Amino acid sequence: MIPVYVINLARSPERKAWMENELGREGLDAIFVPAVDGRRFGARCDSAAKADPARPLISRAETALTLSHRRVWRRLLASGAAHAAILEDDIHLGRGFRQTLDLDWTQWAFDAVKLETLFHVVWLERRGRPAGERRLHRLGAEHLASAAYLISRAGARKMLAATRRLDEPLDHTLFGHRLIGSGAFLALQLVPAIAVQDAVRPNVAKRSELASTLHEDDRKQLAAKAKREKPKGSLRLRREAARLGEQMRRWITLAPTMRRRRVPWE
Repeated sequence: MIPVYVINLARSPERKAWMENELGREGLDAIFVPAVDGRRFGARCDSAAKADPARPLISRAETALTLSHRRVWRRLLASGAAHAAILEDDIHLGRGFRQTLDLDWTQWAFDAVKLETLFHVVWLERRGRPAGERRLHRLGAEHLASAAYLISRAGARKMLAATRRLDEPLDHTLFGHRLIGSGAFLALQLVPAIAVQDAVRPNVAKRSELASTLHEDDRKQLAAKAKREKPKGSLRLRREAARLGEQMRRWITLAPTMRRRRVPWE
């Protein structure tokens, strides 16, 4: 069994209890790793973004999340294990999670395997390969969110190098187009996905309504980031043209071996 790490804020014991229950149903024990708390950052953490308007604005909450995952990647490398499952503390697990972890993951080459879905349309390798009762498909472009994934030792090293500058949200590095599209990071998608975050679980009645860990300051920072990144006028037109051009390039490059589809969850 590969190790399971769960990232949890010390001030969110109800989320830890939730994950203990989810994993307990599968007969699994996890290593709970204390998350970095962005509320404890000093004002100087924002100074770099303020000093350089061209630098992407990363909120304290986003910075803390990346630092938390970096903490787990280091623990994996120190452990000697070949792979690890990394979960955030608001996940619903699908059927057969333990059986999925029991698979021989050394038979597949990958840097990371995305276990969750946002139910977005994403680029996936057409054929894939069996993985127990599910299938593994190579991701051709982004499928964001970082709440449930497997990572290899090689993948952990790559992510530690890629996140050193803390210049973009974690999921944009881990499962964004930049590294996946260039071939620098080999990401697979488990289909159907076996995990989903509480806030996007399709059956609203079965959500646990876990309390948000975002502070009001986090919300203000994220709102400021969205406002800063929203283009206007000619810049907006240029960005839209660039987006359409990128979509066309992806179709030309990816369509022969991949298709666009939504990833279900069960």
